Amino acid sequence: MLDLGTYRDMMVKCSHCGLCQATCPVYQEDQLQTHLARARVDLIREALLDKALAPGRRFREVLDRCLLCGNCARTCPAGVRADEIVAAARSRLYGGKKHNAVRRALLKKFMRDRGSKGLLARAGRIAHKAGWLPEELPPPSPEPFEKRFRDRIHASGKMRAKAVYFVGCATNTLYPDTGEAVIKALTANGVKVLIPQGQVCCGLPALAEGDLALAQEVVRRNVSVLSACEADAVVTDCTSCGMMLKTKAALLLPEDDPLKPQALALAAKIWEVTDYLANLGLVSAPSPVAAKWTYHLPCHRGWTPTLDEAPRNLLGEIPEAERIEMEYPESCCGAGGLFFLEFKELASALRARKIADIRATGARTVLTQCPACRSFLRTRLEGIRVAHPISLLAEAFGG
Repeated sequence: MLDLGTYRDMMVKCSHCGLCQATCPVYQEDQLQTHLARARVDLIREALLDKALAPGRRFREVLDRCLLCGNCARTCPAGVRADEIVAAARSRLYGGKKHNAVRRALLKKFMRDRGSKGLLARAGRIAHKAGWLPEELPPPSPEPFEKRFRDRIHASGKMRAKAVYFVGCATNTLYPDTGEAVIKALTANGVKVLIPQGQVCCGLPALAEGDLALAQEVVRRNVSVLSACEADAVVTDCTSCGMMLKTKAALLLPEDDPLKPQALALAAKIWEVTDYLANLGLVSAPSPVAAKWTYHLPCHRGWTPTLDEAPRNLLGEIPEAERIEMEYPESCCGAGGLFFLEFKELASALRARKIADIRATGARTVLTQCPACRSFLRTRLEGIRVAHPISLLAEAFGG
């Protein structure tokens, strides 16, 4: 279970080598040593475990000013999972009550409903038109993905594999076009797609808030629903959802939880959709699509070693589609889920760097698997398409 005390031995492994300095987007912008993973880990240990420091306002700011991107953990030679330590610290400090009761209630409803629905969705569209919401938050779709596709969609031609599709909140509510592209690309390549009812949010928003009880609730629900399906793989279009299901779901459950074995077995089947198709292979050559595109690597990609190159390799098979690399394709855009709402100045500065890098390529299409990145970038990329990599592949197969 994600309990702060269990990380004490890991915390002392930090040798202060400084490699996290090169990968932390917050440090790169703030240039403050206290915002490095090594400093956060030390402060958390001293304030919340050793009780040598009082967790005051500045401590909370240091704790909250972490994107949970995981970049530091991927480059740490000692294997210190600073992102998990920060999440556990937020749970210890806030106990799931970081924000007021209204915001917590809305978060629970959003996660349990896998996005905004019904009255909440209509209210969101009205608020968006009235300009009451941040411009980075797109309006909910009039028709969520779950109303367009249900149960199972058969493969076109001979079936080569059967995959469960985990549909995240953003795809379901904000970007159902991504879900349609996933269905088109998979079925066109011989994959039968199962879409089980009862899916809920992956749990990452609750984990980021320090609400482990809510995170465990939705994890148990998803493990039960997804494990009940007989399939070769479980695919998702969102790298954050994939990270949760692959590396965090089982971690959130106590050792004696009856669903723990199922969560571990499920983790072995999790794939991001372009990574899955790149591994499976295409049934035929895709049709030409005239497009100049660049790829923004989402931060939550470290749970699979092949995800960096999967979209590049897959889309490289599309005739007339030209890839133009950014100078820093892996740099964070600043969205961090809803991080940009709390630290707008920092997030905007990170986004400005990314926008300049994108524009320097001359590409007219930006591809990324993270819906938060997609939403945050599109507001500063007028005239440039921002989409999921699978959308370009779906076009090449007639979608």
